[in-house]
Amino acid sequence: MISLQVYLTPKAGKDQELESAIRDKWMAAMAEQPGFLRAATVRPLSDDELARLEAIKPESTYEVVSFWRSEGERQAWVARPIHDQVFSHVLEAAESVTYTVQSVDHSWNI
Repeated sequence: MISLQVYLTPKAGKDQELESAIRDKWMAAMAEQPGFLRAATVRPLSDDELARLEAIKPESTYEVVSFWRSEGERQAWVARPIHDQVFSHVLEAAESVTYTVQSVDHSWNI
């Protein structure tokens, strides 16, 4: 199993548009792909709460974490035309998009 972490920051005034593009377009299409297991979108706590917890502030506003049976299945999804169609909405609303892929050695409740 692998995990894909995508870090996103919206363009000024495009928070709602980016959230909608992630939820209603990109994730909706991703969830239908062979090999897709699960995903979540996470946001940091407030700056005050992070400071109180002595936690670092993430550089991005959103992180989308998805889990796939294999890297080959994830790459097949990225190669499908539907990926570019739905991800273009994310790119239109995002100031920055970065990602990493990691191997999942152990998992609980997935």
